[in-house]
Amino acid sequence: MLLEKSDNLNSYLFEYNHEGSSWSFEIPAHSEQEAKERVDKLSNARYLGEIQLTVPRHYGAVARLACWANNLFR
Repeated sequence: MLLEKSDNLNSYLFEYNHEGSSWSFEIPAHSEQEAKERVDKLSNARYLGEIQLTVPRHYGAVARLACWANNLFR
């Protein structure tokens, strides 16, 4: 899902413990209640793969096309 700046989403921070360490993650949402609802749905999440590179949107269509081509020829 791509989020636009115009979506006016706030960032809500959550924390959990795993193997003796504390970890946190951010959930974009319109309200605290929506953020909590999104976290509750994480049990339905499925693994999609490892992120190799994040390309900022301001690099535009050329960067997206280059990423698509790279993925195509893997």
